[in-house]
Amino acid sequence: MSPIKNAYSPQALAACRERITEHLSLATPLIDGSFLQTCPVYLKAETILPTGSFKVRAALNGILSQLERCQSKGVLTSSSGNFAQAVAWAAARLQCSATIVMTSTTSPYKIQRTRDLGAEVIICEPTFEARWATTYRLEKETGKILLHPYDSIETILGNGSIALELDEQLSALPAKHISILVPVSGGGLLAGIALAIKTLPNPSKTYRIVGVQQLVNGSLKKSLAAGKPVKVAPFSSAADALVALMPGKQAFNLIKKFVDDVVLVSEPDILSASRLLMSEQKLLVEPAGAIGIAALRSGAYRLKIDEIAVCLLTGGNVTLEQLLDKKRGEDRVSSPF
Repeated sequence: MSPIKNAYSPQALAACRERITEHLSLATPLIDGSFLQTCPVYLKAETILPTGSFKVRAALNGILSQLERCQSKGVLTSSSGNFAQAVAWAAARLQCSATIVMTSTTSPYKIQRTRDLGAEVIICEPTFEARWATTYRLEKETGKILLHPYDSIETILGNGSIALELDEQLSALPAKHISILVPVSGGGLLAGIALAIKTLPNPSKTYRIVGVQQLVNGSLKKSLAAGKPVKVAPFSSAADALVALMPGKQAFNLIKKFVDDVVLVSEPDILSASRLLMSEQKLLVEPAGAIGIAALRSGAYRLKIDEIAVCLLTGGNVTLEQLLDKKRGEDRVSSPF
Protein backbone atom coordinates (compact mmCIF):
# COMPACT_ATOMS: atom_id res chain seq x y z
CA MET A 1 0.00 0.00 0.00
CA SER A 2 1.32 3.45 -0.91
CA PRO A 3 2.08 5.98 1.87
CA ILE A 4 -0.86 8.17 0.81
CA LYS A 5 -3.32 5.24 0.73
CA ASN A 6 -2.06 4.05 4.11
CA ALA A 7 -2.44 7.57 5.52
CA TYR A 8 -6.10 7.55 4.51
CA SER A 9 -6.89 4.02 5.72
CA PRO A 10 -9.74 3.06 8.09
CA GLN A 11 -7.05 2.42 10.71
CA ALA A 12 -5.76 5.98 10.34
CA LEU A 13 -9.30 7.34 10.70
CA ALA A 14 -9.88 5.27 13.84
CA ALA A 15 -6.57 6.43 15.32
CA CYS A 16 -7.47 10.05 14.59
CA ARG A 17 -10.82 9.69 16.31
CA GLU A 18 -9.20 8.15 19.38
CA ARG A 19 -6.56 10.91 19.41
CA ILE A 20 -9.05 13.77 19.57
CA THR A 21 -11.64 12.08 21.81
CA GLU A 22 -9.75 13.08 24.95
CA HIS A 23 -10.41 16.70 24.07
CA LEU A 24 -13.88 16.29 22.51
CA SER A 25 -15.35 13.69 24.81
CA LEU A 26 -18.98 13.82 23.63
CA ALA A 27 -20.40 13.14 20.17
CA THR A 28 -22.24 16.11 18.70
CA PRO A 29 -26.01 15.53 18.78
CA LEU A 30 -28.19 14.33 15.95
CA ILE A 31 -31.36 16.46 15.98
CA ASP A 32 -34.71 15.49 14.46
CA GLY A 33 -35.34 17.99 11.68
CA SER A 34 -39.04 17.26 11.14
CA PHE A 35 -39.79 20.89 12.03
CA LEU A 36 -38.41 21.79 8.58
CA GLN A 37 -41.48 20.11 7.01
CA THR A 38 -39.58 19.20 3.85
CA CYS A 39 -38.53 15.54 3.98
CA PRO A 40 -37.20 13.08 6.58
CA VAL A 41 -34.06 14.83 7.84
CA TYR A 42 -31.69 14.87 10.79
CA LEU A 43 -29.23 17.61 11.70
CA LYS A 44 -25.70 16.94 12.98
CA ALA A 45 -25.03 19.90 15.28
CA GLU A 46 -21.29 20.56 15.01
CA THR A 47 -22.07 24.08 16.21
CA ILE A 48 -21.87 22.97 19.85
CA LEU A 49 -18.16 22.18 19.63
CA PRO A 50 -15.57 24.54 21.13
CA THR A 51 -15.28 27.67 18.92
CA GLY A 52 -18.65 26.85 17.33
CA SER A 53 -17.65 24.73 14.33
CA PHE A 54 -16.45 21.33 13.13
CA LYS A 55 -13.03 22.81 12.42
CA VAL A 56 -11.77 22.09 15.92
CA ARG A 57 -11.56 18.38 15.03
CA ALA A 58 -9.00 19.02 12.30
CA ALA A 59 -7.13 21.59 14.38
CA LEU A 60 -6.72 19.14 17.25
CA ASN A 61 -5.65 16.31 14.96
CA GLY A 62 -3.16 18.54 13.16
CA ILE A 63 -1.43 19.47 16.41
CA LEU A 64 -1.74 16.14 18.24
CA SER A 65 -0.27 14.30 15.24
CA GLN A 66 2.99 16.24 15.75
CA LEU A 67 2.61 17.60 19.25
CA GLU A 68 6.25 17.99 20.27
CA ARG A 69 7.13 19.87 17.07
CA CYS A 70 4.11 22.14 17.43
CA GLN A 71 4.89 22.89 21.06
CA SER A 72 8.51 23.75 20.30
CA LYS A 73 7.96 25.71 17.07
CA GLY A 74 4.38 26.96 17.28
CA VAL A 75 1.68 26.63 14.62
CA LEU A 76 0.63 28.75 11.67
CA THR A 77 -2.43 28.76 9.43
CA SER A 78 -4.38 30.79 6.91
CA SER A 79 -8.12 31.07 7.46
CA SER A 80 -11.27 33.04 6.75
CA GLY A 81 -12.39 32.59 10.34
CA ASN A 82 -13.60 29.22 11.60
CA PHE A 83 -10.33 27.32 11.25
CA ALA A 84 -8.56 30.34 12.72
CA GLN A 85 -10.60 30.10 15.90
CA ALA A 86 -10.25 26.33 16.02
CA VAL A 87 -6.45 26.47 15.72
CA ALA A 88 -6.26 29.24 18.32
CA TRP A 89 -8.34 27.18 20.78
CA ALA A 90 -6.50 23.91 20.15
CA ALA A 91 -3.09 25.60 20.35
CA ALA A 92 -3.92 27.21 23.69
CA ARG A 93 -5.23 23.91 25.06
CA LEU A 94 -2.11 22.05 23.91
CA GLN A 95 0.36 24.76 24.96
CA CYS A 96 1.46 25.94 21.51
CA SER A 97 1.83 29.45 20.19
CA ALA A 98 -0.38 30.21 17.18
CA THR A 99 -0.18 32.70 14.33
CA ILE A 100 -3.14 33.13 11.99
CA VAL A 101 -3.16 34.97 8.65
CA MET A 102 -6.52 36.60 7.82
CA THR A 103 -7.50 39.16 5.22
CA SER A 104 -8.67 42.70 5.85
CA THR A 105 -12.18 41.75 4.68
CA THR A 106 -12.58 38.87 7.14
CA SER A 107 -15.52 39.23 9.52
CA PRO A 108 -14.39 41.51 12.41
CA TYR A 109 -16.33 39.20 14.73
CA LYS A 110 -14.19 36.20 13.70
CA ILE A 111 -10.94 38.19 13.88
CA GLN A 112 -11.69 39.36 17.42
CA ARG A 113 -12.74 35.89 18.57
CA THR A 114 -9.46 34.49 17.23
CA ARG A 115 -7.46 37.10 19.15
CA ASP A 116 -9.50 36.50 22.28
CA LEU A 117 -8.47 32.85 22.13
CA GLY A 118 -4.82 33.88 22.35
CA ALA A 119 -3.59 33.71 18.77
CA GLU A 120 -1.53 36.33 16.99
CA VAL A 121 -3.53 37.55 13.97
CA ILE A 122 -1.71 38.89 10.92
CA ILE A 123 -3.92 40.94 8.60
CA CYS A 124 -3.04 40.97 4.89
CA GLU A 125 -4.48 42.35 1.67
CA PRO A 126 -7.92 41.02 0.67
CA THR A 127 -6.88 38.46 -1.95
CA PHE A 128 -6.34 34.71 -2.00
CA GLU A 129 -2.83 35.21 -3.35
CA ALA A 130 -1.89 37.66 -0.58
CA ARG A 131 -3.20 35.43 2.17
CA TRP A 132 -1.20 32.41 1.08
CA ALA A 133 1.87 34.42 0.11
CA THR A 134 1.90 35.89 3.61
CA THR A 135 1.40 32.47 5.18
CA TYR A 136 4.21 30.81 3.24
CA ARG A 137 6.54 33.74 3.94
CA LEU A 138 5.86 33.45 7.67
CA GLU A 139 6.36 29.69 7.55
CA LYS A 140 9.81 30.23 6.06
CA GLU A 141 10.74 33.10 8.39
CA THR A 142 9.46 31.61 11.66
CA GLY A 143 9.75 27.86 11.21
CA LYS A 144 6.22 27.43 12.58
CA ILE A 145 4.31 24.26 11.66
CA LEU A 146 1.74 24.98 8.94
CA LEU A 147 -1.73 23.53 9.53
CA HIS A 148 -3.67 23.55 6.27
CA PRO A 149 -7.35 24.49 6.64
CA TYR A 150 -8.64 21.91 4.14
CA ASP A 151 -5.98 20.10 2.12
CA SER A 152 -3.76 17.99 4.37
CA ILE A 153 -3.94 14.41 5.60
CA GLU A 154 -4.38 15.56 9.20
CA THR A 155 -7.21 17.94 8.36
CA ILE A 156 -9.10 15.48 6.16
CA LEU A 157 -8.82 12.72 8.78
CA GLY A 158 -9.98 15.07 11.52
CA ASN A 159 -13.04 15.93 9.46
CA GLY A 160 -13.67 12.25 8.84
CA SER A 161 -14.19 11.68 12.56
CA ILE A 162 -17.65 13.24 12.12
CA ALA A 163 -18.66 10.40 9.81
CA LEU A 164 -17.50 7.67 12.19
CA GLU A 165 -19.63 9.24 14.90
CA LEU A 166 -22.56 9.65 12.56
CA ASP A 167 -22.63 6.04 11.40
CA GLU A 168 -22.89 4.88 15.02
CA GLN A 169 -25.71 7.34 15.75
CA LEU A 170 -27.67 6.39 12.63
CA SER A 171 -27.47 2.68 13.39
CA ALA A 172 -30.40 3.08 15.80
CA LEU A 173 -32.72 4.43 13.09
CA PRO A 174 -34.92 2.10 10.99
CA ALA A 175 -34.11 3.79 7.67
CA LYS A 176 -31.60 1.89 5.55
CA HIS A 177 -30.64 4.53 2.97
CA ILE A 178 -29.08 7.86 3.95
CA SER A 179 -27.98 10.92 1.99
CA ILE A 180 -25.45 13.07 3.85
CA LEU A 181 -25.37 16.70 2.68
CA VAL A 182 -22.01 18.38 3.24
CA PRO A 183 -21.05 22.06 2.79
CA VAL A 184 -18.16 22.59 0.36
CA SER A 185 -15.39 25.18 0.30
CA GLY A 186 -11.91 23.77 -0.36
CA GLY A 187 -13.29 20.25 -0.11
CA GLY A 188 -11.55 19.01 3.03
CA LEU A 189 -14.78 18.36 4.93
CA LEU A 190 -16.49 16.64 2.01
CA ALA A 191 -13.38 14.53 1.33
CA GLY A 192 -13.13 13.47 4.98
CA ILE A 193 -16.82 12.55 5.28
CA ALA A 194 -16.84 10.64 2.00
CA LEU A 195 -13.59 8.82 2.73
CA ALA A 196 -14.69 7.74 6.20
CA ILE A 197 -18.17 6.61 5.15
CA LYS A 198 -17.18 4.81 1.97
CA THR A 199 -14.32 2.89 3.63
CA LEU A 200 -16.26 1.75 6.70
CA PRO A 201 -15.62 -1.99 7.20
CA ASN A 202 -19.22 -2.59 8.35
CA PRO A 203 -21.44 0.44 7.65
CA SER A 204 -24.79 0.52 9.43
CA LYS A 205 -26.54 1.97 6.36
CA THR A 206 -26.27 2.52 2.61
CA TYR A 207 -24.96 6.05 2.06
CA ARG A 208 -24.92 8.73 -0.62
CA ILE A 209 -22.51 11.62 -0.04
CA VAL A 210 -23.59 14.95 -1.53
CA GLY A 211 -21.55 18.14 -1.63
CA VAL A 212 -23.41 21.46 -1.48
CA GLN A 213 -21.88 24.71 -2.68
CA GLN A 214 -23.06 28.22 -3.49
CA LEU A 215 -24.31 28.84 -7.01
CA VAL A 216 -22.04 31.90 -7.18
CA ASN A 217 -19.04 29.65 -6.51
CA GLY A 218 -19.51 26.26 -8.14
CA SER A 219 -15.78 25.53 -8.22
CA LEU A 220 -16.15 21.88 -7.25
CA LYS A 221 -18.79 21.10 -9.87
CA LYS A 222 -16.65 22.79 -12.53
CA SER A 223 -13.58 20.91 -11.31
CA LEU A 224 -15.34 17.56 -11.50
CA ALA A 225 -16.48 18.34 -15.04
CA ALA A 226 -12.91 19.25 -16.01
CA GLY A 227 -11.35 16.31 -14.20
CA LYS A 228 -8.97 18.58 -12.29
CA PRO A 229 -9.15 21.46 -9.77
CA VAL A 230 -10.49 24.60 -11.45
CA LYS A 231 -10.16 28.08 -9.97
CA VAL A 232 -13.17 30.40 -10.22
CA ALA A 233 -13.32 34.17 -10.16
CA PRO A 234 -13.82 36.08 -6.86
CA PHE A 235 -17.43 36.13 -5.70
CA SER A 236 -19.71 37.55 -3.00
CA SER A 237 -21.69 35.27 -0.72
CA ALA A 238 -23.57 35.25 2.56
CA ALA A 239 -21.85 31.91 3.23
CA ASP A 240 -18.56 33.58 4.10
CA ALA A 241 -17.05 30.38 5.53
CA LEU A 242 -17.18 28.77 2.06
CA VAL A 243 -14.72 31.04 0.30
CA ALA A 244 -12.09 28.84 -1.40
CA LEU A 245 -11.90 29.50 -5.13
CA MET A 246 -10.83 25.95 -5.98
CA PRO A 247 -10.71 22.56 -4.27
CA GLY A 248 -7.48 21.32 -2.74
CA LYS A 249 -5.58 18.67 -4.70
CA GLN A 250 -5.69 15.93 -2.06
CA ALA A 251 -9.31 16.66 -1.24
CA PHE A 252 -10.28 16.67 -4.93
CA ASN A 253 -8.76 13.25 -5.56
CA LEU A 254 -10.78 11.76 -2.68
CA ILE A 255 -13.94 13.56 -3.78
CA LYS A 256 -13.61 12.18 -7.33
CA LYS A 257 -13.38 8.68 -5.91
CA PHE A 258 -16.00 8.71 -3.15
CA VAL A 259 -18.58 11.52 -3.59
CA ASP A 260 -21.89 10.72 -5.30
CA ASP A 261 -23.21 14.17 -6.23
CA VAL A 262 -22.60 17.92 -5.96
CA VAL A 263 -25.44 20.47 -6.05
CA LEU A 264 -25.57 24.27 -6.07
CA VAL A 265 -27.90 26.62 -4.17
CA SER A 266 -28.75 30.31 -4.42
CA GLU A 267 -27.99 33.06 -1.92
CA PRO A 268 -31.67 33.68 -0.98
CA ASP A 269 -32.13 29.95 -0.29
CA ILE A 270 -29.02 29.84 1.89
CA LEU A 271 -30.11 32.81 3.98
CA SER A 272 -33.65 31.49 4.26
CA ALA A 273 -32.40 28.17 5.63
CA SER A 274 -30.19 29.86 8.22
CA ARG A 275 -32.98 32.13 9.38
CA LEU A 276 -35.42 29.22 9.54
CA LEU A 277 -33.16 27.35 11.96
CA MET A 278 -33.19 30.38 14.22
CA SER A 279 -36.92 31.07 14.05
CA GLU A 280 -38.17 27.47 14.29
CA GLN A 281 -35.55 25.72 16.42
CA LYS A 282 -33.61 28.60 18.05
CA LEU A 283 -30.39 27.31 16.48
CA LEU A 284 -27.88 30.01 15.57
CA VAL A 285 -26.23 28.58 12.45
CA GLU A 286 -24.22 30.68 10.03
CA PRO A 287 -25.35 30.59 6.37
CA ALA A 288 -22.50 28.27 5.34
CA GLY A 289 -23.59 25.79 8.00
CA ALA A 290 -27.19 25.76 6.80
CA ILE A 291 -26.44 25.19 3.12
CA GLY A 292 -27.47 21.52 3.19
CA ILE A 293 -30.91 22.48 4.43
CA ALA A 294 -31.09 25.05 1.63
CA ALA A 295 -30.46 22.27 -0.89
CA LEU A 296 -33.38 20.22 0.45
CA ARG A 297 -35.83 23.08 0.83
CA SER A 298 -35.09 24.51 -2.62
CA GLY A 299 -35.26 21.17 -4.41
CA ALA A 300 -31.63 21.37 -5.52
CA TYR A 301 -31.32 17.89 -4.03
CA ARG A 302 -34.23 15.48 -3.87
CA LEU A 303 -34.33 12.33 -1.78
CA LYS A 304 -35.52 9.02 -3.13
CA ILE A 305 -38.70 7.58 -1.61
CA ASP A 306 -36.93 5.32 0.88
CA GLU A 307 -34.16 7.75 1.91
CA ILE A 308 -33.63 10.12 4.80
CA ALA A 309 -31.21 13.05 4.82
CA VAL A 310 -28.56 14.19 7.26
CA CYS A 311 -27.43 17.80 7.05
CA LEU A 312 -24.21 18.85 8.76
CA LEU A 313 -24.67 22.10 10.69
CA THR A 314 -21.02 22.98 10.44
CA GLY A 315 -20.71 26.38 12.09
CA GLY A 316 -22.47 28.95 14.24
CA ASN A 317 -20.02 31.84 14.10
CA VAL A 318 -22.41 34.60 13.15
CA THR A 319 -24.13 37.24 15.22
CA LEU A 320 -27.90 37.53 15.30
CA GLU A 321 -27.56 41.02 13.87
CA GLN A 322 -25.60 39.72 10.87
CA LEU A 323 -28.10 36.95 10.27
CA LEU A 324 -31.07 39.27 10.28
CA ASP A 325 -29.43 41.95 8.16
CA LYS A 326 -31.41 42.01 4.93
CA LYS A 327 -28.40 43.25 2.98
CA ARG A 328 -26.25 40.29 4.02
CA GLY A 329 -25.42 38.21 0.98
CA GLU A 330 -25.96 41.14 -1.37
CA ASP A 331 -23.50 44.07 -1.28
CA ARG A 332 -22.15 43.88 2.26
CA VAL A 333 -20.54 40.44 2.37
CA SER A 334 -17.82 39.59 -0.09
CA SER A 335 -15.32 36.79 -0.36
CA PRO A 336 -11.69 37.94 -0.09
CA PHE A 337 -10.81 35.22 -2.59
